[in-house]
Amino acid sequence: MDSKTDLQLRLVRQLLTKIVDGAFETGAHLREIELSQVFGVSRTPLRVALAKVTELGAAERGWGRGLYVKATPEVAEQMLASLPQEDEEQIKEQIARDWFEGQIPREVSESYFRSRYGLGKKSRVLELLSEEGVIVRSPGYGWQFEPTLNSQDSNDASYDFRLLVEPGAILQSSFHYDKVGAASIRSRHERVLNSQTRDLPELFRLDEEFHQFIAECSRNPFVIQAVAQQNKLRRLLEYASLIDTGRLNASCAEHIEILDALDADDQKRAAGAMTRHLLQAKGSPPAFKD
Repeated sequence: MDSKTDLQLRLVRQLLTKIVDGAFETGAHLREIELSQVFGVSRTPLRVALAKVTELGAAERGWGRGLYVKATPEVAEQMLASLPQEDEEQIKEQIARDWFEGQIPREVSESYFRSRYGLGKKSRVLELLSEEGVIVRSPGYGWQFEPTLNSQDSNDASYDFRLLVEPGAILQSSFHYDKVGAASIRSRHERVLNSQTRDLPELFRLDEEFHQFIAECSRNPFVIQAVAQQNKLRRLLEYASLIDTGRLNASCAEHIEILDALDADDQKRAAGAMTRHLLQAKGSPPAFKD
């Protein structure tokens, strides 16, 4: 697909993701006005993105010239995996990898970023990294990277903390299992496990959403905040592409085991499954540099 701009490609990716997640079901009417509000964009780039989605076969024209979803979640997932990266995404990943590997200092000036990575004045790369919690603005025109899991010690410490928090959250008296939300998450996990393709960002997103879902079931605001922070720390690993896809597949199966226990109203078994899950993840760390 030859997209004219990163924005249009990003919109195509978002539209396909909505189909994969089940937010746009097969046969759903895709209305420009509503979609422009959902994605916060004008109708001009959206119209181009919808044309691309139609060209890919994910949507089709129906009666009255309306546009309707044609692809199933499984087909849309394959389309999503085949899309090229946007230029901004490639630069974000390169910055993350360079920081992860210690090639750039923690505190840098904005001019350093723009010079090293060829960022134009209208580039949104730094703002996007900031929104995702990878970097924060320093006083003046500088930036600094947030603490992250870029060493074996920090990775182990993170999992040790999670082992204290997440299994205990399931055992709290305030824990309330959201069966409707769990069914949606289970469906997406099963779709990933049955898929012939493996989309690393999608696996990361699913893993993050699962752990946040369990935290929110605890109805403890401190647990929710702690798990959100741990998810935020892990995002740099996604950019650096340092997590084994096979491990993320195994993680999906372990998530389903936790859901099975919760479906059976057995919080103790679910907490034990969560403990084993986190220990398995801790034992399969990225290949950190010495």
